Order: sequence, then C-alpha cells, then structure tokens
Amino acid sequence: MASFLLGFYAIFLTVLFCDGFGAADEIRQRYEELGPCQACKVFVDSFEKGMQRTIYEPTEHSSHRLAIIQQSLCEEPRSKPACLETATQAKPFIEEWWLHSNKAPDIFQHICIEKLEVCCPKHHYGKQCLPCHGDLENVCSGNGKCRGDGTRKGNGTCLCDPGYSGEFCNECFAGYYKSYEDSDHLLCKRCHYSCMGGCRDGSPRDCVACRPGFLFDTDEGCLDINECNDINICTKDEFCLNSKGSYKCMACDRACKGCYGDSPDMCRKCAKGFSKKGDMCIQDREDEEMDQMTVTRYTTYFGLLVAAGVLLPRSSTLSAAVGALVITYIAGAEYYCAINGHATLLDLSLFSV
Repeated sequence: MASFLLGFYAIFLTVLFCDGFGAADEIRQRYEELGPCQACKVFVDSFEKGMQRTIYEPTEHSSHRLAIIQQSLCEEPRSKPACLETATQAKPFIEEWWLHSNKAPDIFQHICIEKLEVCCPKHHYGKQCLPCHGDLENVCSGNGKCRGDGTRKGNGTCLCDPGYSGEFCNECFAGYYKSYEDSDHLLCKRCHYSCMGGCRDGSPRDCVACRPGFLFDTDEGCLDINECNDINICTKDEFCLNSKGSYKCMACDRACKGCYGDSPDMCRKCAKGFSKKGDMCIQDREDEEMDQMTVTRYTTYFGLLVAAGVLLPRSSTLSAAVGALVITYIAGAEYYCAINGHATLLDLSLFSV
C-alpha cells in the first residue's frame, strides 16, 4: 500500500511540474510572439487605463491607489500573458516612477525605453536607438516605414509601400507613374492594366508598350484583342469566353455538338441522343421516361382506389374517409403535373378565370 501511495504521489508531482513548465513556456512563447516592445506598450496602456479609473482616489500618488491599479492590469485575454510578463519585470521601476511621477518622464519613456530597454523613441531603431536613415521629419518620404522604428530591432532602412522604391521611397516602382510631386510629397499610381514596361500617365494611351493580349491603336492606345473572333480558337466542343487581355475555352453542355454558350439552348447542333425541341436540345429518352412515369402514376391511383373499395364492406365511414383522401391526393398530384407541363388527367383550361 505504501509503495502504491508513493508511486501515485510521484506521478502527481510529475504532472504538476510538467503543467507548470508548460504554462511558463506558453507565456514565454506569447511574449516572444508579441514582441518585447509591443508587450511593454500593452502594459503601459493597461496601467494608464487603471490611472483613469482611479482618478478620483483621495490621494493621487498613494500606495493604495497603486495597488488598485496593479490588481486590474492586463485584462485583455489575447495579450494577457505577455502583459503580465512585462508587469513582473517592470514592478520595481513602476514603484520608483510612481513616487516621483511629478518630475519623472512619462511612464512609457521611463519603463519601456530607459529601464527595460525594449523600445526606442519614435523614428529610432536598434539596440543603441540610432536615428532612422534619412530625414526624421519625413521618414521614408511618407511612403514607407523605417525598419525597427521605435523598437530595439531592425536596421533603420526604409520598407517602401506598394508602388514606391528607392533608398528613401522617393521614386515610383516599375508599373507606376508619378501622379503628383512637390518638395515634400510624392504620389505614385498604378499604370493602366493594359500597359507593359511603364507608362507616362494613367490611361491606355500613355503606355510605353502593350501587354500581351492588347493591341496598340494610335487613337485609343492599348485595346483588348478579342481572341474569340477567331472561330477556330477553341475545339468544336468548347466555346470562347473573352476577358481583358486574354480568353478562356469553356466546355459546351453535354446536349450540344458545338455551341456559343454553356446551356442546352445555346447549341449549334444537338449531340447524339438529343433532339431539338424549341430552342433546347432535349435528351431523346426523356419522353419515354415521362411515359413510364405517367403509367406508374396512374397505376398508383388505381391501387389507392382499390384499397378504398376493399374497406367499403367493413366500414362505409372509414372507406368514405380514405376515398376522400385518395381523391384529394390524386387531384393535387395531377394539378402539380399539369402546371409543370406533364401529361395529366386535368384540363387546366376548365379552371381558368
């Protein structure tokens, strides 16, 4: 018995420690995913919200107010583990800042930049918080962002927005043109979709060259080539669907032998086993199937009427009730068949108003 209890206790401790280490690993993983600087920003934001909630505390910088703020930190579920990790690291610095907050810098600068050293001032990057490359008043010409801006990461070079290029994002990328430019700002827009190799402006007439699938016209510029004008561009069992700068061959309906669309009423000829009825190519055996279905339907009616007749000697009331139900069923079924164009016992013209 003693050995069993010892074994159980050992298993319990193993599970406990494994779960503990697993939880710690998860917190560390979430902290790393969020990033130290962003985690610190989340913590500072949570602390400032706590200050707003406790603004009516009698003593502005009392330890009681600080305790209330710290108890309600990091309430956002997704960022909670990383935020709490930062709160643990920042605890001694928070108490120091709290006592001298009238003279100290703002909490973000004090905690995230100066003490924990996980962030940098705006438009600075890297371990030494060096200035981003170029003009700090107009970083990356307003058309990109500094790699590592505000963090202890990155290299300070420009990561340009789509459509921009150059060391400081002050040029238009290939396939874009200058829509506006002054001493402080550059606006690049995408060339017309028919252009290849750049353009002077945004219309088809401004293309340096035309993309495949387009043909240059002296008046209109790059115009779409309608490949579907070539009747032999697709196989005999396909039809052509034109698109901007291209085309696609689509399969005809199985009822068709050659077509100009994807439905059985757009056949050039009917395929084997199908016949033309009006505008549609209909499968030949459908009439036979309909005749067979009609015979089956009438046989069912006959069987129901016979069943009602069998009940008559036993109970005229029951037979009458079943007969009424059978007649109602037959009338409803025939009406449904009639309005759907099938052979029927009913003449709908008798019911027209």
